[in-house]
Amino acid sequence: MPKIKGSTSWDNAIAPHVKGSGASQAGFQSKKGIKTVGPRSYSGNRERQLFRQVSTRLYFHARNKAKKKGLDNPVEIQMMRAGTNIFIGSNEDDTARTIHKTLSYTDTTRKALVDKSYFATKKSAGGRITSRHASKLESRMFDKGGQKKWVKGGKGADAASRTAAAYSANLLRDKEPEYLDMTDKKAVKQAFKSTGKVFVVHSDRTQEGRHVEEKFMDLLETSGHKTRTVIGGKMRPCLTCSGRMGHVKSEGHDVDFGNEPGKIWKSRYESQPKEVRKSTAKLAQTKHTFKSKAGFGYDAESDSDSD
Repeated sequence: MPKIKGSTSWDNAIAPHVKGSGASQAGFQSKKGIKTVGPRSYSGNRERQLFRQVSTRLYFHARNKAKKKGLDNPVEIQMMRAGTNIFIGSNEDDTARTIHKTLSYTDTTRKALVDKSYFATKKSAGGRITSRHASKLESRMFDKGGQKKWVKGGKGADAASRTAAAYSANLLRDKEPEYLDMTDKKAVKQAFKSTGKVFVVHSDRTQEGRHVEEKFMDLLETSGHKTRTVIGGKMRPCLTCSGRMGHVKSEGHDVDFGNEPGKIWKSRYESQPKEVRKSTAKLAQTKHTFKSKAGFGYDAESDSDSD
């Protein structure tokens, strides 16, 4: 990757390499162009597939709740497995509270994740994708016999990957989530010392609007956790978050995340420390902007029907 010369300011390090209006929710895309990617196989990385499926289902559930309660729509939901624990987060704390309440009860968890009539119809892209996710979650998460058969069907590297995904699926199915205030450093360190738990990451208004991947990186740095960590969610990481996760990885944290980023947001870039901006700027100068062929545009890499 190129070395960043001079200032890491937006005008020097980013603006010459991107295009777009930067309007709210529009972001900027790479001047290298957009790469549209089709459905893929998650063979060898089933946890990211699971986290994408669960996060997408929870996103539409939270959006439905927000509409009824007059709250802002959710923007993004992501999940992280660090050690033996799972962390669930969102850009907005209202969404985090909805997720927390939903996953606290077996019946609401099941309804949110596998009820095919609960969201859009199959006539829409969202309906087709969420229905497909529901079918996979039904057999791989809630049907214990089906899950066992699916795990046994894995070959090579995919076998271990399916075992890891089944572990995470069972935690999400069986464990009542616990509250974790990401601004409480003592609580964060204690959470990472625990085993086999599910945490919903909450924050105060000072964190509102920050992308959830950045929040997850705060947790890793606060806790000092450096062993394998898997991150996945509804949407692919934006380029800014990819830069932050790449920076944390360069510091010795074993972070597995999608390497096909979406757009970059100026405000998020300018909020990053200088050393992190260097990592983000290197990506901005070398990476295309990626989007999905089907579904929600800048959604995460889509899994194929049969996978």
